[in-house]
Amino acid sequence: MVEIDNIYLKYGDDTILKGINCTIREGECILFTGESGSGKSSIINSINGLATKYDGAEFLGDVKVFDKIVNNMDIVQISMLISSVFQNPKTHFFNVNTTLELLFYLENIGLSREEMDERMSDMLVHFPIKHLLNRSIFKLSGGEKQILCVAASYISGCKIIVLDEPSSNLDETYIDVLSNMLSMLKKLGITLILAEHRVYYLMGIVDRVFVIKNGELIKQYEKEEFLSLSGGMLEELGIRALIKTNLNVRCKGENSEKKELTIKNLSFEIGQFRSLELKDISFDFGKIYGIIGKNGCGKSSFARCFLGLEKKCKDEIYLFGKRLSKKERLKLSAFVMQDVNHQLFSNTVEKEVILGTSGITQSEVDNVLNCLGLLELKEKHPMSLSGGQKQRVAIASVLCKKSKLIFFDEPTSGMDYKNMVKISRIVKEMKRKDNIVFIISHDQEFLNMTVDEVVNMEEYSIY
Repeated sequence: MVEIDNIYLKYGDDTILKGINCTIREGECILFTGESGSGKSSIINSINGLATKYDGAEFLGDVKVFDKIVNNMDIVQISMLISSVFQNPKTHFFNVNTTLELLFYLENIGLSREEMDERMSDMLVHFPIKHLLNRSIFKLSGGEKQILCVAASYISGCKIIVLDEPSSNLDETYIDVLSNMLSMLKKLGITLILAEHRVYYLMGIVDRVFVIKNGELIKQYEKEEFLSLSGGMLEELGIRALIKTNLNVRCKGENSEKKELTIKNLSFEIGQFRSLELKDISFDFGKIYGIIGKNGCGKSSFARCFLGLEKKCKDEIYLFGKRLSKKERLKLSAFVMQDVNHQLFSNTVEKEVILGTSGITQSEVDNVLNCLGLLELKEKHPMSLSGGQKQRVAIASVLCKKSKLIFFDEPTSGMDYKNMVKISRIVKEMKRKDNIVFIISHDQEFLNMTVDEVVNMEEYSIY
């Protein structure tokens, strides 16, 4: 069904893929995995044509789908055969209404109203998501948005769906939902091709696993062979755990006597039917706190409120007994966003990490870049990097600023095992007696090895 024949992919002077060969059979579920920046997403974008048709990459070799050469087709023809689900669901949408989004592709290929109704009814039989219809996309949680993307891919009628890190921003509940949806798609005969770091939820679905490193396909495993790999071998290949990791960090206890940083009151309306309400909660300097909870419960809203970025938030926050204004909190803080594309401004990695800093030496900058595996990329444009590499650039910029209050929003999104461990080690090393680190994350494997205590934001989310 899909034949990848000796493909090479280049962006400028950088060769990203180097002689990739594989054949994917009809109805298979195939996983491409490996370290961040190894070329997994580039394989996905070679199959769906985006690498050449949208990103302007140089391409050698052939990708054939149903014996048709992808590079000889225009993007409309490709879209009739292959549907795509991206890491960030926001990049998928063309409408603000969920039902219109599901029907958008069908309208564009000229289906009648009757045919569209039939496909919608069929989709709702297999995926009971009627509760998502006729809603504002802006009011969906991250998990709901990703579910909508998968449903839209199915309703398109394409027999091949490619997915690029679809679980990276999902909580445990929505990962289970995604897994069930993919299992159903496979039962319906859809060919699934995924690039993923978080692999445990695919182990009941996947048929074969391809490991990519430095743009080359270095290993190919049948499912049972892959499941038999030792923990040491998985770590060497940069692959995450094959079974679900349970959180084993203690929840934050009663307020400490120190009361160094205290939220006397924080009140914010997240949506029409939900608000955050925090009262008399204290945090200690020299600690790392994990901020956990389901998609949509207010974790990122909490960070934005604390940083003073939400004008409508009502708050009283004290540092050593002195009330801090929104402006003062922002000045004391550093923030790595979930979508780091919003905070990359410079034309080289090195310039990006020193932006807004003062008094830092070149050796200190190089040391931070080296610790994060970015030293060889310091002259590259940040927007030319992979998702995981961009995340590390944003983290490097925070490390160079040495702020007192540090927030990370999903810092291991799109991160392989080796870099997850590296980020964990660096975050723990940056913990000082004069700072507090907050990490918003669904990544229980990462939280277990990194944080001192967790705060479940669901306890403060009021309906």
